[in-house]
Amino acid sequence: MKKILLVIAVCSLSFTLLGQSGPKTYTDLTEALMDPESVEVLTLNDRGLTVFPDQIDKFKNLKYLDLANNKITVIPDKFGALRNLFYLNLSGNNLSRLPDNFSNLQALRNLYLDYETPESLESDFSLLSKLPLLTVLEISGRKIKSLPSAVGSLKNLEYFELLNSQIEELPVEFSGLKKLQVLYVNNDNRFNLAKNINVLSQLPNLSELHLEGDNFTNVPSEIGKLKSIEYLFLNNNKLKELPPEIYQLKNLKYIDISNNDIPNYLLHQYREDLPPAIRIRF
Repeated sequence: MKKILLVIAVCSLSFTLLGQSGPKTYTDLTEALMDPESVEVLTLNDRGLTVFPDQIDKFKNLKYLDLANNKITVIPDKFGALRNLFYLNLSGNNLSRLPDNFSNLQALRNLYLDYETPESLESDFSLLSKLPLLTVLEISGRKIKSLPSAVGSLKNLEYFELLNSQIEELPVEFSGLKKLQVLYVNNDNRFNLAKNINVLSQLPNLSELHLEGDNFTNVPSEIGKLKSIEYLFLNNNKLKELPPEIYQLKNLKYIDISNNDIPNYLLHQYREDLPPAIRIRF
């Protein structure tokens, strides 16, 4: 499901902004620098890069940049020159902060970041709030213990992934993400679902919630407050049962409870008791 959603988000933007056939994808920096103004798609992932290419500001028409899985820690100020960029993948790096002119990237829609140190999150999220088209955001960092209040300013965010963090509770400002449709909180063994239900219940368009691999031993009864949920992923936890309030999710279409500790007799009972229109994965 995750891969499908990402592909749809990226491809739909690519076809719209780059044309159906698409421009040439450059994977070699030397070749790209021969005619930098013609470069729209540049992928330099898994190259062992420790710094950004010094000539990055020459790619005035760059729309798609993939620098995933390198060793980059700092984004240079020159990066602000990429005003046509709509897709930026910096996952698998170890960032420390975003440059002040990151807000110049007014066309940016998809952004993927990995943090080594989370001290700059407040100022960084303030910069992100100035990006009017930002729709897809992925943040990862094992030292991230909380999200800043500025997260509530990302008014156009529809898809948010929070991965490999130590966050226990979302800030109340998170309820300001009224357009949010898909939320991932994965591999976070401290996330307390009961403490976050009230915030999540204030997201009117939240239809898909991923809580895989979060070491949950139970689902709180307050889950029934998430009235807008259609797709609920609770797989790879340590659940022994589901609360009866799960039947209050009237919009539910799919639930994944595979790889838990729920006994077979309960699984069969859920299959019988849930409406037949709901797909359930054991």
